[in-house]
Amino acid sequence: MGAGGPLFIDVTWHPAGDPGSDKETSSMIIANTAVNYCGLETVLHMTCCHQSRDDITGHLQKGKRLGLKNVTCAGVNPIGEEWEEEEDGFNYAVDLVKHIRNEFDDYFDICVAGYPTGHPEAESYEADLRHLKEKVFAGADFVITQLFFRSETFLKFLKDCQAIGITCPVIPGIFPIQGYHSLRQLVKLSKLEVPQEIKDVIEPIKDNDAAIRSYGVELAVSMCRELLDSGLVHGLHFYTLNREVATTEVLKRLGLWKEDPRRPLPWAVSAHPKRRVEDVRPIFWASRPKSYIYRTQEWDDFPNGRWGNSSSPAFGELKDYYLFYLKSKSPREELLKMWGEELTGEESVFEVFTCYISGEPNRNGHRVTCMPWNDDPLATETNLLKEQLEKVNRRGILTINSQPNINGKPSTDPIVGWGPSGGYVFQK
Repeated sequence: MGAGGPLFIDVTWHPAGDPGSDKETSSMIIANTAVNYCGLETVLHMTCCHQSRDDITGHLQKGKRLGLKNVTCAGVNPIGEEWEEEEDGFNYAVDLVKHIRNEFDDYFDICVAGYPTGHPEAESYEADLRHLKEKVFAGADFVITQLFFRSETFLKFLKDCQAIGITCPVIPGIFPIQGYHSLRQLVKLSKLEVPQEIKDVIEPIKDNDAAIRSYGVELAVSMCRELLDSGLVHGLHFYTLNREVATTEVLKRLGLWKEDPRRPLPWAVSAHPKRRVEDVRPIFWASRPKSYIYRTQEWDDFPNGRWGNSSSPAFGELKDYYLFYLKSKSPREELLKMWGEELTGEESVFEVFTCYISGEPNRNGHRVTCMPWNDDPLATETNLLKEQLEKVNRRGILTINSQPNINGKPSTDPIVGWGPSGGYVFQK
């Protein structure tokens, strides 16, 4: 689904296995993969069912560490299933919403469910609307509805929501009919009534999946157009049931398929909140067996041992660095004239570096044309950041190597280009 550029995808909740198990849930694995490797904003469903307060908090903490930002709060009682109340658990979705806001403040965007014809186990349609308002006022950011079969059903529900003060986005849940048996099963679970005009069409073709799917696509396209044309609906949520063909067809017919807008860069951008602004990668990021995201997911700032305590073994032994051991053809006497025979204090060292960067002569009138670490003239690209380098070296941040930040210059660029034509250069 990522190829069509959705605002987000849903991952429904699946329990972790035996009570007390710390086994990774399949839901968390899929959501983590979607966010960090596919670059897809993801909404993870979270149910109160069979979970204690501590279980739920643990799952949410793990989700936050993985970069998940959105959750859907579902109630304790999945429709059509028997359940037993969990000790120290939550009874209703509103309790879960309050808990998330209390424990995580506004880190998570929270979605809750709405029922256009009322929850089948609610006292009444009006009572269910009041329950929805409680969830929204407890801290929910938006509502996604249960499926429905007529556009007027949703539009009435939306009007009723607004009438009692629900002003957050309410997104219609669309289910393109894809097969006779899947429709029957879903209707049984959701306790919805299929309109007679739909039954009259699908009963004669119930054994022809292709015909039913074609009809389901036509029906969904028609209903979506009515909703969008109303001017009251600003997004659509599709129940795919893990079958993308019908939904993809509906989106293309509606002109909402965006043909993968996620790749403005040569890689899939991560949706992790700490990494979504990355626009530079190492040159050889694609030539490793494991992805750049995988290899760097635990980095705080820079790789350990590369930028840190100089006593780290990663730096190697410093005894092999000799001041005059150079490829240089310059004799020792010339080097002493450039660098100074007596350096009096830190500032005189800073001056040597600054003169090398600027090209200006030192206090003795000699130009600094090389350094112990570099016997070559400055590269042309150094001019792109010469002013900044002069400033930091003069202040004692001594640079022995540098490169300008380059974001997508062609490989034929006369200053920073390299490699065969038709390529692009990216540098941190």
